[in-house]
Amino acid sequence: MKYSRQIAQRIRVPFLSAMIATLTAAVPAVQAYEVWLTDQSDTGKESGGFLYIYDGAQLAANPSSAKPSQTIDFSGEIGTFCEEATKKAVRRPHMLFFNAGQDHAIISFLSGQVLFMDAATKKPDACLSMGKNVHAAWPTPDQKMAIAANIAEKKFIRIWTDYAAHKFTFDPEKDVINLGAMEGGERPDTSPICPITESSSRYAFVTLRGGGLIVVDVTATPMAVVATLNNNQIHPAGCGGIQAGDTLYINSGGGWPVAPLSYDVYAIDMSNLPKSVSAKLVSQRDDRFADSHGMAAVGRYVWSADRAGNNVEIIDTLSNLSVGSVDLTTDANRDPAPDLMDVAPDGQYVFVGLRGPNPLTGNDKTVNNAKGTVPGVGVIHVDADGKIGHYKGQAAITNLKDGKETADTHGIAIRTTGESRTITSFPIGTIVEGGALPKKKK
Repeated sequence: MKYSRQIAQRIRVPFLSAMIATLTAAVPAVQAYEVWLTDQSDTGKESGGFLYIYDGAQLAANPSSAKPSQTIDFSGEIGTFCEEATKKAVRRPHMLFFNAGQDHAIISFLSGQVLFMDAATKKPDACLSMGKNVHAAWPTPDQKMAIAANIAEKKFIRIWTDYAAHKFTFDPEKDVINLGAMEGGERPDTSPICPITESSSRYAFVTLRGGGLIVVDVTATPMAVVATLNNNQIHPAGCGGIQAGDTLYINSGGGWPVAPLSYDVYAIDMSNLPKSVSAKLVSQRDDRFADSHGMAAVGRYVWSADRAGNNVEIIDTLSNLSVGSVDLTTDANRDPAPDLMDVAPDGQYVFVGLRGPNPLTGNDKTVNNAKGTVPGVGVIHVDADGKIGHYKGQAAITNLKDGKETADTHGIAIRTTGESRTITSFPIGTIVEGGALPKKKK
């Protein structure tokens, strides 16, 4: 009997070891990533703001207990760096993007600076002044430029970027377009809101505060406006755009006196460029308390945040029809006010910024379209290749001053770290050393 047990043990151990190795090999390595989030509230005297950096896997696994792995106060070392470079303090870190190589973060401050930060070391590389204001600076996919929108002075600016050489420059004579000169008629206010480019990095699409769209060839010197749409074709104040396949999707939204509430999503036909562009309205919520803002491409679907309506609409790009939405309200946060969003590298999660009770930007106080309850970052699990989402909850941030919550989330972006993790998981009922895991009860 003892001999039989020894034989069985000798057979079982290598067999089980091989089985475990096979199961482990069958599970692909997951690319590690970080979730970066900006808080626009002051951390210095009328200056600063916070940058929160989360481990993506930890945040996705348990949002409510997740804590930042790193917190950076913009009134500290980076604030000093930018003030020395631009002669004024940074304030309101509003938009955040990564270059295609994922080695630099581009952060726009409403005080007028664009910060280029080494994403690995978290140290500043350059801080450039765009003038009185900069709302957004978008890095082109080819990594040669970043295009910036100065709302206050109605300027569109091209920054030349050489990430490897840590060199970032622009020529005020050759790299700036005065959009104010284009105002009139059905383009009553040409302040640029959110500029983006399509995948070739040639054409920039610039939404306007008063409505309309300007398309700029940013590879030409001087830059050339090649096509326009008016405020009947594109409604005011869009700040959301994403390319899905060969189609560019942009929105128009609320938060401005010209449009306190507004929700429109457009599909832009780029096939006739540089001669012309056209826009097709694919979603509208005029009959709701709605405000379109952030966007993301999730598989073949476009996800569009309704900041006032507290949900994310899902649009199928094959049919350009709405196929559902994700409700973000919970007992813990009845008014999340979802804003900008980004997608995990494996497409399994979408992370969305949630506004605070005292929104510092993009809010019309007559309707409080951007007013939330608990500021932070929400986590949505993606199902059906992007057609369905399930809300998991949020990680909260805070910046209390005299008992008042001042934290106000805005910029958000995902960065892959270059690391990979192998996740070993065994299905219910898998044989392991010493027996089997119990079957799930029905």
